[in-house]
Amino acid sequence: MASSRAADEGTLLKAILQESVTEVVVFDADTLRIVQANPAAAKNLHYQPKALQKLTPLDFLPPEDRQAFHTLLTLLRHGKKRRTALSVHCRRRDGTLYPVEVRILYSADHEKPVFIWIANDVSQREATRQALAHSVSDMHAIVAHIPGMAFQIQRRPDAPPTLRYVSEQSAQLLGIKASALHGKPERFYKLILEEDRPDYLAQLAQADGGHMTFNWEGRIWMKAWKDVKWVAIRVSQRKDEGGTIWDGIMLNMTHSKQAEAELLRSRAQLSALAAHVESVKEQERLHLAREVHDDLGGNLTTIKIGLSWLMRHLPPDQPLLIQRTAYLDNVVDQTFEAAHRIASNLRPAALDFGIVPAVAWQLQRFTRNTDIPHEFSAPEDAIPLGPDAEIAAFRIVQEALTNVAKHARATRVKLRLVREPDSLRITLTDNGRGLQPAPENGHGFGILGMIERAATLGGELTVHPAKRQGTQVSLRIPLAVSVPDPAE
Repeated sequence: MASSRAADEGTLLKAILQESVTEVVVFDADTLRIVQANPAAAKNLHYQPKALQKLTPLDFLPPEDRQAFHTLLTLLRHGKKRRTALSVHCRRRDGTLYPVEVRILYSADHEKPVFIWIANDVSQREATRQALAHSVSDMHAIVAHIPGMAFQIQRRPDAPPTLRYVSEQSAQLLGIKASALHGKPERFYKLILEEDRPDYLAQLAQADGGHMTFNWEGRIWMKAWKDVKWVAIRVSQRKDEGGTIWDGIMLNMTHSKQAEAELLRSRAQLSALAAHVESVKEQERLHLAREVHDDLGGNLTTIKIGLSWLMRHLPPDQPLLIQRTAYLDNVVDQTFEAAHRIASNLRPAALDFGIVPAVAWQLQRFTRNTDIPHEFSAPEDAIPLGPDAEIAAFRIVQEALTNVAKHARATRVKLRLVREPDSLRITLTDNGRGLQPAPENGHGFGILGMIERAATLGGELTVHPAKRQGTQVSLRIPLAVSVPDPAE
């Protein structure tokens, strides 16, 4: 009965060894020759099971692992250890190596003492470990070349946020070593300029997190360098088992902010220069209009009076002189008209009565010259525009109508003036062919000039397709003073 049970157990054990993916090798304790090896060992070592019985473990251990192997066998033989473990590499029949974790047991229960080698192939785990190590190395290499400081913050529901990682660039960016900042993240707050701290705290409260857990731009004071530096914090969040992870980067924005400020200064200077040029042009136009009206007009009036006197006193029997004098009188009338037209072009007299009469006069002139009918609507009350704004608005309307006449091929225009609480909105709409691509010959700066002229006075001009057909030009320009809404 006992022998039968032992046989069954032996059969079961043999079946387990046959199907196991764990290498099992039994070798003689004296000669180290392999007595038995299961299929997993033969498969991993690329040997036939019978061929393995001609070898010893030393045949598939590299030289650098043999000394440790002998030492462990000695400890097992003398009973100082019942079992032992080691990590080694095994050499396959083709010479390639693979890592294994081995447990070795000593058994003296047989006719001859044997060692039992039980090994697991850890190639996949080792490859994963190496890949992870490479990933960490690559990450550190990437972080080291980022033009800023990388950091990572963990936020747990039941604990304050903690700074898990900060890159070495903190010393270059903030003047604080990574280890020091890691220990006290609040040191960053002390660097922020007083005037920028309220915004920082507001963003911090909105984020409901710890330091540096939001998107923010501001200035810090570098005491060691006695300089102000612009920094930008950018973060993204992700969930993990312990809560929320914030992956962030802090960048030095000083150069870009300085360039931005310089660009704004340059644009402000260009706008001021453009405004000055336009002001000088308008003053010169006004001066020329007055010169034409006063000097040239006065001289023409004197000539007209003189010719009239001469006409009355010419002898009736001098038809040639009468004809010549009448011709000169007609030339003077034509010159009057030319002088009036030139003066109006330089400075329309209607501008003296406000923007509404001036625009209405320009529209009538546009229709008279182009045969394009117009619709016009405007407030009945006077619109309080400053002199510069009034002239700018008139010139923009004048330029827009010129563009319609030259390019739109329209058959109708509509102009509306709407008074808003703090601004005047002028909308010119045509039913022409719509916006056309800018010419390649460098011309076509009319719209750009209109935009610049509006911006100079704090206004805004937009040009876009009309709802049904054509183009719409919309101008918004601030009023001279704030006027209460009559409905209030």
